[in-house]
Amino acid sequence: MLDRHGVQHRRADIQGLSAFYREAGDPTSPKLLLLGGFPTSHQFRNLIPALADRFHVLSLDDPGFGNTAMRTFDYTFDAHHALRRRQSQWLPGVTTADLTESIR
Repeated sequence: MLDRHGVQHRRADIQGLSAFYREAGDPTSPKLLLLGGFPTSHQFRNLIPALADRFHVLSLDDPGFGNTAMRTFDYTFDAHHALRRRQSQWLPGVTTADLTESIR
């Protein structure tokens, strides 16, 4: 689904979990993964289109928040940290190299 700002609303199946994410910009541009303390991509709804002319912008809802399905796992700080480290696997076409490349 495309919202009024030209941002795609998408879903990915990640190990049986229906994960929601927002995506905008040219997929060949440098990747910018927006991760927030408020665990949904909604907080970036106005920022994503502003960055999409320079970056391939992605932001996802954490499990159990926003439009991502709830998952049975440990909701501790350590589990959340491990989840953040693996988030590049959540988004189609995004690799760890994409996310660690310096933005100049």
